[in-house]
Amino acid sequence: MTIFSGLLFSCKMSEMDIEREHIRAMLENENISKKAKWIVILPGLGCHGCIKEGEMFLVEQINNDEIFIVLTNIESLKILQHKLGIQVDKHNNIYVDRDDQFRFTTGNNIYPCVVYLNDGRYESHEFQAPRNNAFHKLSTIILTE
Repeated sequence: MTIFSGLLFSCKMSEMDIEREHIRAMLENENISKKAKWIVILPGLGCHGCIKEGEMFLVEQINNDEIFIVLTNIESLKILQHKLGIQVDKHNNIYVDRDDQFRFTTGNNIYPCVVYLNDGRYESHEFQAPRNNAFHKLSTIILTE
């Protein structure tokens, strides 16, 4: 059973509304660092190019405690760690979602997601997708802080 089984989604809710409620439920039920300004949800399966961008972003930002990284829908953690040259358990800001509770139920579940937080609360989110470069935007924000 996922943490979202209690949510009822009406036909009138847009994908954005469903995703927003999904993220808010995640924030209430998971132990996300209070230092986090952003959450990056990186699916293991989906849009290959977008996920590749997410993996590169993860490697570049792995030591940034202001980013909480969620790995979801991962086929093999061992292969992913080898591919990226990282040890997930050595980083407190990486969470392996073994139950796929962070996986979106919308059509956007194939794309990495950047969640913007304000004092630990949901502010907005966007996906790294073919027509949206969310990781570039986030990198720019990080560099200007």
